[in-house]
Amino acid sequence: MNLEVVMQELEALGKERSKKLYISNGAHEPLFGVATGAMKPIVKKIKINQHLAEELYATGRLMQSFA
Repeated sequence: MNLEVVMQELEALGKERSKKLYISNGAHEPLFGVATGAMKPIVKKIKINQHLAEELYATGRLMQSFA
């Protein structure tokens, strides 16, 4: 998996309701509003990939569970 694919999958999994909840709890834009449980299948596909992790972090689009 590459950065573009992961970002597309995360965007597709995002829920507006979750996004509003995360923002009300102190998260800041930009974020997708993806629940941690919804990310697990992506994590299983990626496994360990430090380069991809650094690319994802550099986008600034953090998930609430990491913010």
